[in-house]
Amino acid sequence: MKKFLLSLFAIISWAANAQTPVHYGYAPDQVVPEEIQAQGTGENAYVGGMICLDPADPVVQRLKGHQVKGVRCYLRAEYIGKRQKRTYIQHVSGTPDATATKTYCDFAEGWNEIMFDEPITIGDEKLFVGLQVYELRGTPYPLVCYAGVSVPGGSWINLKNEGWKEYSDRGTLFIQAILDDDAASKLENTVYAKVASAPLTVAPAQTFDAKVYIHNHSAQPIESIELETIGQGDAEAHTQTVNFDTPLPAYGGSIINLPVRAGCESGASQWIELTVKSVNGASTQEAAAGRTLHYITEDAFLRIPLIEEFTSQRCSNCPFMIYYLDKAMEEYAGPVLYVTHHTGFSDDAFTMPMDADLLYLFGSDYTYNPAVMYDRCVPKGEIAPIVGASEASTAPYTAAIVAASERPAMAEVLVDVDKSDTQISCRVHGRISSEMAASGEPLYLSVYLVENGISVDKYPQLGLDSDGAPEDLLERFKHNGVKRHVFNTVSTGDPLTLQADNTFSVDFAAADFNKMWNWDNCQVIAFVHLMNKDDMTKNEVLNAGSNKLNHLITGIQTVNNGASTDVRFSTNAGGTLQANVPLRSLQIHQLDGRSVSTDMPLNSGIYVVNYTLHNGETGARKVIVNR
Repeated sequence: MKKFLLSLFAIISWAANAQTPVHYGYAPDQVVPEEIQAQGTGENAYVGGMICLDPADPVVQRLKGHQVKGVRCYLRAEYIGKRQKRTYIQHVSGTPDATATKTYCDFAEGWNEIMFDEPITIGDEKLFVGLQVYELRGTPYPLVCYAGVSVPGGSWINLKNEGWKEYSDRGTLFIQAILDDDAASKLENTVYAKVASAPLTVAPAQTFDAKVYIHNHSAQPIESIELETIGQGDAEAHTQTVNFDTPLPAYGGSIINLPVRAGCESGASQWIELTVKSVNGASTQEAAAGRTLHYITEDAFLRIPLIEEFTSQRCSNCPFMIYYLDKAMEEYAGPVLYVTHHTGFSDDAFTMPMDADLLYLFGSDYTYNPAVMYDRCVPKGEIAPIVGASEASTAPYTAAIVAASERPAMAEVLVDVDKSDTQISCRVHGRISSEMAASGEPLYLSVYLVENGISVDKYPQLGLDSDGAPEDLLERFKHNGVKRHVFNTVSTGDPLTLQADNTFSVDFAAADFNKMWNWDNCQVIAFVHLMNKDDMTKNEVLNAGSNKLNHLITGIQTVNNGASTDVRFSTNAGGTLQANVPLRSLQIHQLDGRSVSTDMPLNSGIYVVNYTLHNGETGARKVIVNR
């Protein structure tokens, strides 16, 4: 599966001066380039795509007796094959592999609206409509999916004529069935809602921050909806009002941040269903319930990503990575921890004896700098677990941090520190998820005293004035994440012993605190992890914590609304925060306490929002933004 970013001009809505056709589909009429995925083989081969009109969908059931006149679809390039009968739109009833009825045609780049030679009437059988093209290696991956959400029946793909297969992880194809004009009344006040990016782990009967896809099946703009949520084991549904800062357009779709309540039952595959009960104050016509499966467990911990960088003062390429990684961490508003290991290329003033013992994480005898790991997570099939600097942009680092933050945490890690003028000691405690504890996997605990903001005046760094270096590199660069003391007695992590209730608590002996260290820039970082020198995929960090982040672990779920009014927040298309009710005042803070302008787009991360209503009520909310 390939993902492509198209130019902003490539995804366009139907021409403003053309009559909007009545159509059925679950992908929106327009979407930003970052939300699409291109599908194909990358070779010279046939590629087909279809969506399914399933009578089990209440919308399709209401459309029974109406006609599908043609196909509206989006293609990444022009495909001319009508004369050779290699490009066509098609429909088929019953199963996707049945004999198709074809209308041969050519396709333009972008949106196409092509009619069948004869329309087909929607009946009691599943109806598949779509297209086929002959993909060329010079213009690969012709089909386009909306990556934001996968809808049942929304992505049937046939590669190389090897047979149709439904994909549930590739999004929803930009293919729509063009209906007869009389079908419009059957789509009025019809809205589909579904959790778009289902968190893998959420707590039972608790509200979690979710990305919810709202799709407008009708030609009428939507200003507000009443959304109903029910989870497995719930006796009754929970409702909330969602107001759109910009009305959701005809046949449009949008992903918004909303609080969603999990069901009360625990288990590995527990369902949560979303339905829309009213649109603009009027009752809806029934649409399919948007169902997602979640792991509902009491072990729903907040993930604190751990970033480890292998570097050296003598590495002239390292500042290149550190510059963009540091900016990405700064822009990311959520919690993140950063540690450096000064080894791999050349030892320096910050190198510790234990650093060499961590070189096994490279997965081979060949070592190099700069290199970075995120929670020591190595996907299966990857040869090198370390990713080096390769792009003069924060984008790959931001994407990696966000991906790490979305992985389910399997431990709670709390760090208590006792410091005097000359010594520092710590206690690390917490709880391991019941599933991980039951697995019997050996667990390890690593604990470091880390200092940030160390000047290059005393500790020089090569590469700060290299050709092509960012203009502000020398001014900006500091040695961050430097280990000043290692509390664990085994360099690769101390074996961790759990109590009967899956908790742990370890007291570490006091260490001397050098008066030259700046305590304001120091913190004790601890992380629970796996350790396996023979299998690089078995070294991942279950979770991390520090004495400066304890308030997040213990208090993140307690930030709630003290007022009686149900106040909800989401981000609009411009990335700024919006509320579902009028506010007298609003303050936005990052988790470290820094204030954020209410008029500026929010970066990805976690925020605490304090507000006052016009009636004087006050409250607070935790808001997660992922842009």
